[in-house]
Amino acid sequence: MRLRNIIVSLATAAMLTGAVPAFAQTGFTALQGVDVQALSADEMQAISGQLNAYDIAAALLAKAATLDAFPRLQAGLIQLANYYLTNAEQINALFAKFGVLTPCQSC
Repeated sequence: MRLRNIIVSLATAAMLTGAVPAFAQTGFTALQGVDVQALSADEMQAISGQLNAYDIAAALLAKAATLDAFPRLQAGLIQLANYYLTNAEQINALFAKFGVLTPCQSC
C-alpha cells in the first residue's frame, strides 16, 4: 500500500468523522445528518485483512509463480514483493502506528 493511499484513506475518515474545515461545509452534502464513528483497532483489523509486509510479499511471490504466461506482469509482481521485503520493517511500523498490524502468518 502506498503512502498516498493511506493519506487519502485517513483524510476520508477524518471528513466522515466531522473533522471537515468550515469552508467545506457551506455547500450541499449527501452525508448531512449521518452519524459516524471511528472504528476500533479490532474492527480495523477485522476488515483490513492481512496487514503485515512479510505476508503481503509472500502472497505477491506466490501469485507471481503462477504467471509464467505473463512475464511482464510476473516481473512486476516480483519487483513489488521485493519492495515489500526490503522495506518490511518500515511498512510494519506504519501498520503498527495505525493499529492495523497483524501477526506474520508466513514467518
